[in-house]
Amino acid sequence: MQPLEKIIQATEGITAIVGTVRPNELLPTGRRLYNSAAIIRDRKLLGFADKTLLPEYDVFDDPRYFEPARERQLFAVDGCQLGVAVCEDFWNDKTFWKERLYAHDPADELIDLGAQMLISINASPFNKGKMGQRCAMVSHRAKMAKLPIVFVNLVGGNDGIIFDGASIVSDAQGRIVLQAPPFEEFFGTVDLDCGVADQRCLPGDDIETIRSALVLGIRDYARKNRFTKAVLGLSGGIDSAVVAVLACEGLGAENVLSVMMPSPYSSRSSVDDSVELGGRLGMKVIERPITNAFELLVKELDLPAANATGATGAASSSHATENLQSRLRGNILMTISNAEGRLLLSTGNKSELALGYCTLYGDTNGGLAVIGDVLKTEVYSLARLINRGSEIIPNAIIEKRPSAELAPGQFDDQSLPPYGELDPILKMYFEQKATPDEIIAAGNDASMVFDILNRVESPANEFKRRQLPPTLIISRNAIGIGRRRPITHRYHRPSQC
Repeated sequence: MQPLEKIIQATEGITAIVGTVRPNELLPTGRRLYNSAAIIRDRKLLGFADKTLLPEYDVFDDPRYFEPARERQLFAVDGCQLGVAVCEDFWNDKTFWKERLYAHDPADELIDLGAQMLISINASPFNKGKMGQRCAMVSHRAKMAKLPIVFVNLVGGNDGIIFDGASIVSDAQGRIVLQAPPFEEFFGTVDLDCGVADQRCLPGDDIETIRSALVLGIRDYARKNRFTKAVLGLSGGIDSAVVAVLACEGLGAENVLSVMMPSPYSSRSSVDDSVELGGRLGMKVIERPITNAFELLVKELDLPAANATGATGAASSSHATENLQSRLRGNILMTISNAEGRLLLSTGNKSELALGYCTLYGDTNGGLAVIGDVLKTEVYSLARLINRGSEIIPNAIIEKRPSAELAPGQFDDQSLPPYGELDPILKMYFEQKATPDEIIAAGNDASMVFDILNRVESPANEFKRRQLPPTLIISRNAIGIGRRRPITHRYHRPSQC
């Protein structure tokens, strides 16, 4: 409570509503803490509004720590009866949501008590489209209740969760009269009776918004974990190129080191394109070839070398030979990270990670997975956005056929469905929680749907995903802490019923 006491002493002449935790006085019954808002007026603590609805879906885990509130109250401030709702307590409007998780609505109960203004403090994570959803929700509630609403949201990154801010104020007619800018701290005043709508209420599902979210996520993860410098592997492909650009935006190009690690199967163009990208960004690029170490270990371990078609004598030997290259690169990057105190940024995208098209202890190494929740098609959209004003990412990187370059003549579409067909299926399955039948009904080939979903749910692939670094989250039900699946299971989706 010491930080709260300092805040109380700093509120002379103003009212402040501050998120905090407070002890549960009814122990030993219940959880130890309440998740609360402290209402402070002119250096006096008026009381607490405790959170009632405790979510345990997606990234939320409130019931593990908090006791639900048992009652609601209003707070008299300058003759106005304030109703204060903490986050989820505002998000259960029966007239707005078609489906609800809870039977009662704490915000509605505050309105019934006679609230003249609703204030909701939130730590609402960024997801694609969520800004627009919040605007619609706040506007609807204000119009139905005929009272002004102040919806304040946290801004900043915490592990993989990104809070976009973008706070909202609605007047009693449901007009959004203030939309704070996203992804930055904001201080401002608003006239609730101005009658003028703010035109900045953004849907938040455009690629520019995703770019801003990822840059903030990188910056805050590094800063809050006391990293000033980063390192990443630069392959000559689009994924690492996009991550390099985002890292330079978030940390400054002078603080980002990219390492090119060509193997016997790397094309010269990949090396040249990577060097060119580094020059355009002002980012240092160094070359650390793995060919000698790779050939020595292939000989020592008696592994067959890949032939001209990318195949070896047996599939398992082929995978071992390919994965050896990735793990050598992972070792080099981790060594540089340890030696220089750099945050290692992982560059795998969501499409590959979902299907297990990645190497454990190789390209999955890292301290932060920057685009682990970004579909491959979205990576291309980010690249085109980055190049909108000028060619920052060499066009050769964007236009080349995707390849891991772990064997001669190897391309992604030999192991994965075309990304244009794969990503809509993954998006429906992850973000919309669609069933196989719903995905097929949307016009997708049934055999492809079942093949993709079986690969997603494969125990081996879930085992890999469990060991990924924290992933910056930009969508609902993302790979990581918000999507919990057992590794050990025997479930398989048959292609024929």
